[in-house]
Amino acid sequence: MSGPAHPIDAALFDPDTAASEDFYRHVNGGWLDANPIPPEYGAWGAGQMVHEHNQEILRRLLEEAAGRDDPKGSAGQKVGDYFAAAMDEAAIAAAGVRPLEPYLARIAAAGSVDDVRELLRDLQRVGPSPLHSLSVAPDFEDSEAYLVYLGQGGLGLPERDYYTRDDEQSEVLRRKYATHVAHQLANLGVDDARAAGAAEGILAFETRLAEASYTAAQLRDVPLTMNRHDFADLDELMPSFDLAGHVRDLGVTSPSVNVDNPGFFQALEATLAETPIETLRDYLRWHLVRTFAMSLTPAFENEAFDFYGKTLGGQQEMKPRWKRAVASASSDIGELVAQLYVETAFGEQAKLRCEEMVDHLLTAMGRALRRVDWMSDATREEALRKLHGFTFKIGYPDVWRDYSELEIERGSFVENRMRCEAFELARQLGRLGLPVDRTEWEMPAHVVNAYYHPLLNEIVFPAGILQPPFFYADADDAVNYGAIGAIIGHEITHGFDDEGSHFDASGQLRDWWAEADRAEFMRRALVLVSQFDGYEVLDGLHVNGQLTLGENIADLGGLKIAHDALLDALATDGPAEREAVDGFTPEQRFFFSWATVWRTNYTDEYLHLIVKSDPHSPARARVNEPLSNLPAFAAAFGIDGGSPMARDAAGRADIW
Repeated sequence: MSGPAHPIDAALFDPDTAASEDFYRHVNGGWLDANPIPPEYGAWGAGQMVHEHNQEILRRLLEEAAGRDDPKGSAGQKVGDYFAAAMDEAAIAAAGVRPLEPYLARIAAAGSVDDVRELLRDLQRVGPSPLHSLSVAPDFEDSEAYLVYLGQGGLGLPERDYYTRDDEQSEVLRRKYATHVAHQLANLGVDDARAAGAAEGILAFETRLAEASYTAAQLRDVPLTMNRHDFADLDELMPSFDLAGHVRDLGVTSPSVNVDNPGFFQALEATLAETPIETLRDYLRWHLVRTFAMSLTPAFENEAFDFYGKTLGGQQEMKPRWKRAVASASSDIGELVAQLYVETAFGEQAKLRCEEMVDHLLTAMGRALRRVDWMSDATREEALRKLHGFTFKIGYPDVWRDYSELEIERGSFVENRMRCEAFELARQLGRLGLPVDRTEWEMPAHVVNAYYHPLLNEIVFPAGILQPPFFYADADDAVNYGAIGAIIGHEITHGFDDEGSHFDASGQLRDWWAEADRAEFMRRALVLVSQFDGYEVLDGLHVNGQLTLGENIADLGGLKIAHDALLDALATDGPAEREAVDGFTPEQRFFFSWATVWRTNYTDEYLHLIVKSDPHSPARARVNEPLSNLPAFAAAFGIDGGSPMARDAAGRADIW
């Protein structure tokens, strides 16, 4: 390394806020004050800035592809034609709702629940997923095979509590939602008066589905949601609907499926039977238009943005068309887009350095598992076996997804999207009966994100996140371990959080914990639940400690093992790495770096949305709460115990 970079900028600090009072504000206050939220965003921070940088790269690549005449079937042809169709506003306007008409005609002709079932099958093949979700993933009892997962669904609001809360704000939001539904039905040609009544019926129908749904926190409860059912058992859940036949008609060939919420499907049976057929027709129309609204004419786009973007997300302006087209391409043909991105924007130096950091962090997690005094030797041995079974992927796939069967044309944007959805469902179902493909990625390589896959016991870091401020190819260890290092540690710790800890080294759902160890783990985890439950984001709006528990465990554990890995690196590095930079020690720079990557401004609307539905805590809580539990942080800044940023030993959360 030629010399340390200087990414910690004290000019962006807030000198009027002490590190001991609010470390997030202390490090980021100057930046937060100088960076208002752009009108097309509900939140603006480091992640969004990197995303914008990637978007600009993708815009150039997709425009170039659209301007070429690449060979039929090539990545360039498919990406270029997709982007060209998405950008052709005149063709989209001329088509109107014509791409939806075959389905609208069938909906209008539906006269029974049997007709609805057939429609559901065909709608699910092209994008909409009314009533329930369906996906294919490794089997939780056999990680070498695939299994179909059926999930609760059918809601137009973000999650079930939006329908069940009885406070004034929630009631106002439901009224706005019903108005939005009515407007979109009117855009389809439904008479205004009938559209308003139809929207009320849809809201009542979805409310019944919501009442039978698990909460967002319950969906994180692994034992609760892992329920294998043979096909005969499916018909016991919905005997008159023929759920088994419905799933078979979709193309499922395996002998069993997982059902996340059996009670939901039982309630769905009764709800379908008791709902007038006209309401069911309206409901299908609504979910068809909801799925494709942002790919249709401006009337549909603007109405969708006004509710989902502005009312729910706090955005003031719709993103320009090219950004919406890039986002659609990333969603529908992500790995084709990613192939173009990594050829241009990702270097091998970043990949190699990140791989080296992963090795050091896995070693640090091993030390943590050996060090904890509350775990029995038998459970510790299983935990270490799981850690040694970890695999990781950095940058981009070694084997790109095969899109040869997907047809993309410079024609209808909506029809391209339908073909992409049909291709993806067929691709997923086509894996049934085959061994699990461990080369696959769950997200495209250009996204600013990372993940842990419990069924594969692997951590994955796409190229999109491996850039400043998350990762500096030429920065000192303190900066990189405080940013991407702590994020790597975060993903490793997910293997041992309240969800991941239910899966063993091979990715199978198995209780490998001694009973007393599991009880002690949960006792320690509940300290975090209490801490975050008490964190007030806005007046009267608190973080949901149970919903965010897994991410909070991962933040705390990730910071601890990344700090340990840094100390190990500093012990072996040359003197330059151990010197202060701009007056800050390496350990201080480590914690500065953590705070820097989470700096984010939010609209109030977006904060309400994420607090109610996102398993990640808002940025200030992600910085301050875990740090307040770390003695190493207090020592680095000389903070006395009892300060807001240094909890007393009795109130500290300490898991890994």
